[in-house]
Amino acid sequence: MKKLIAIVLISFSTSFATECQPKVSISDVERTASSYVGNITSVKLSKNKSGECYYKVYGEKGYVTIDASNGELLKFTKKREK
Repeated sequence: MKKLIAIVLISFSTSFATECQPKVSISDVERTASSYVGNITSVKLSKNKSGECYYKVYGEKGYVTIDASNGELLKFTKKREK
């Protein structure tokens, strides 16, 4: 039973991730984001509820959200100082 549940979860998560087909290369995304976030720590490709794909790029100064279809900067969130 546990194997069946694991197979269903894995197939669902991989099918969700493969639906995004970005039109912007990862190097273009990193070039755009590096001026905002500084040293990049991770890049994630995601999809929102309306079906639009975007990159979320995390760095030492915060994170940015970049549209995966045209490379447009959607949001910049600065890391809070403690």
